[in-house]
Amino acid sequence: MGIKRSILLISIFCLVAISACARPPSDITDTPESPDSTPESPDSTPESPDDDYSPNAPDEAADGYAPPPEAPTPSATFTILPGGSYPELDQICGATDYPIECVRFISPYLNDSIKIDPLNVLKVGIHAATNMTMEALNLAIKIRDDPKTSPNAQSCLSVCTENYDLIPDGNELALRAIEERNWSNLRNHLSGDLTSVNTCIDVYHEGNLASPMRDMDSDLLALYRVLLHIAVDMVKF
Repeated sequence: MGIKRSILLISIFCLVAISACARPPSDITDTPESPDSTPESPDSTPESPDDDYSPNAPDEAADGYAPPPEAPTPSATFTILPGGSYPELDQICGATDYPIECVRFISPYLNDSIKIDPLNVLKVGIHAATNMTMEALNLAIKIRDDPKTSPNAQSCLSVCTENYDLIPDGNELALRAIEERNWSNLRNHLSGDLTSVNTCIDVYHEGNLASPMRDMDSDLLALYRVLLHIAVDMVKF
């Protein structure tokens, strides 16, 4: 009887021990918590840094070539002669039929004390034209009086000297018309000067002769056309 009780107690003890070992791990209160995150794998790709890329920036080609920057917009300044000192004169002369001659003949008579506008350019141009006309007149007289000059050429030169001799007085009257703000008289006197130059040129054509003053006559013709253009189209009284 005592032996059977001992065997029964041993059996109960073994069953209790086996039951305790068979419990699941979640029932064990002393088990530590698992970490929240796993360590990064060494093969993971790092986040690319911010390189300030702008979608509007020009892309470089594969060979590293970048498009050149756009050239700056050229200046609108209008210049007839290189290195011109009077851009305002360039603008006035540029509106005439003889812009280069206009600048070339008038600019030497300008200085910093003169306000460059159509009226003042006209005044200065008339003075320049008077000086050029006097040079042409003196040259015509010299050639006419040369014994080597043919009679036909002398006849043509006499017509030129008569007409050129009228121009200085006509220019003085044109300047007076400016002071009196008389546009009609101004136009008439400058038109008369232009007619005198054309008469000198035409007389050679009619006589089938080459003018010994061809270049000077052409310069005078251009200058008086410029002056008449400025007086008619630009000067406002």
